[in-house]
Amino acid sequence: MPVPGCMAMISGRDAHDGRDAALSILDRLPVGVCVVAASGIIHHANPALHTLLACEPGGLPGRSLCEFGLDTCDGGGPVADPARAHRALRNDGTVCRVTVAEAPWTSLPSGAKAEGGAESLRLVTVTVTDVDAVYRQTVLADDDESQAGSPAAGTLLEYGGNVGYEAPVLVAKGATRFPAKDAFRDESGIAGVTRDLDDLHPNEGRLEAILEQSPIGVSVSRRDDGCIIFVNTRFAELIGLPREKLIGSRARDYYLDSHQRLRVLERLRGGGGVTNMEVQFRRADGSPFWTLFTVNQAVIQGTAVNLAWIYDYTERRSMEEALRDMASRDPLTGIFNRRSFMDMARAQLARAHRFHEPLSVFVLDVDHFKRINDSFGHATGDDALRMVAAGCQAILREYDILGRLGGEEFVVVLPGATADESRVVAERVRRHLARMPIEAPDGTFRLTVSIGIAGLEGATDTLERAIHRADLALYRAKHLGRNLVAVFEPGM
Repeated sequence: MPVPGCMAMISGRDAHDGRDAALSILDRLPVGVCVVAASGIIHHANPALHTLLACEPGGLPGRSLCEFGLDTCDGGGPVADPARAHRALRNDGTVCRVTVAEAPWTSLPSGAKAEGGAESLRLVTVTVTDVDAVYRQTVLADDDESQAGSPAAGTLLEYGGNVGYEAPVLVAKGATRFPAKDAFRDESGIAGVTRDLDDLHPNEGRLEAILEQSPIGVSVSRRDDGCIIFVNTRFAELIGLPREKLIGSRARDYYLDSHQRLRVLERLRGGGGVTNMEVQFRRADGSPFWTLFTVNQAVIQGTAVNLAWIYDYTERRSMEEALRDMASRDPLTGIFNRRSFMDMARAQLARAHRFHEPLSVFVLDVDHFKRINDSFGHATGDDALRMVAAGCQAILREYDILGRLGGEEFVVVLPGATADESRVVAERVRRHLARMPIEAPDGTFRLTVSIGIAGLEGATDTLERAIHRADLALYRAKHLGRNLVAVFEPGM
């Protein structure tokens, strides 16, 4: 019976054409192989075995395996276990751990006899093993059955050479492994060597145990249909569903934004992966949450899968947004501070220049603000400034930019509006603020504002120049009695 491990196969039309052709296959195998008589005398040994046992080329035939501690028979009969671990005594006196496996040698022509009169020979494989003594074996087959399922067969038959591939191998307890195989062709047929990759392909139980211990949500979905075949406990907690309900569902069901999903798919289809992409997912109750999303492609137990990690990024993202907001907002009124306003306004100015569109600026100042502070206190003065900011936002368009330059002075950029069009908006703001009651310790009061307006002048105009012209118009409004709107004119 073959045992799990390293398996060599010969098949093809000429596989029975002679002993020499079969032995030439053995000589090309990367594992140590020899043909041994029932007495243990080596009949033929390939170069790999000579190297493994530190013997000169041609030095093994005629010697006994027992000299090297590699006896494979008990009492003249085959051993019960066809593969056993040994400590090989090499020809140079050193010792190495190996696995010895045997199988019947069936490649002699019908009716032929081996040298020395033996009617049967055995094929013995000697493989260096790791600490776990993983058993490997080489077996020669007389028929084409072993080659029928090989994905390398067509390539080799047509082009020759060497081919590497992966194919399933049944092992103990009905489990399946997908070790790497190398196959080649010569005049006798096709030979393949299977290399056990236990270290590279942990079994399903080990893999699930590793993924389950991850503090980050992990899901495994089939690449062909997106069906989820594994999730760990953390993933189930993030989605808010039991694991058994998640298994069998589609990975795409949990994306909140279809555009983000398409971005992920584009990268995966291009053969790459996704690393720490900010992606929003949907919980079972419909609520969204932000994740840092990482996806790698893999092959697990022979199935092409997407292995995904999701790290709950919601709280951190909210904190980052809050910090960005704090850095860009005036702490008293909540509108843009001077720096953020200038940055956003410059971007609108550049757009206006690029598309040859109008843009205007108006500067607003609260009339007699010092008198409000002196009469009602600074707390009421702060309330008044907050009310002014809120009153402006109630009238302005969503894409107009409102900022606080400092003190009681505010500034507005109106994209797409000429100075005359902005005057209409400014008048609405002035009237709205004048009617707005403001609470004070002893009752309510009203305030007024003065506004100066300037439009964009030419393709080389700057934001600073436009604000300066609006300031000049503002001074004109104050000079004329306050609670007025003035548009800049040359000569101001």
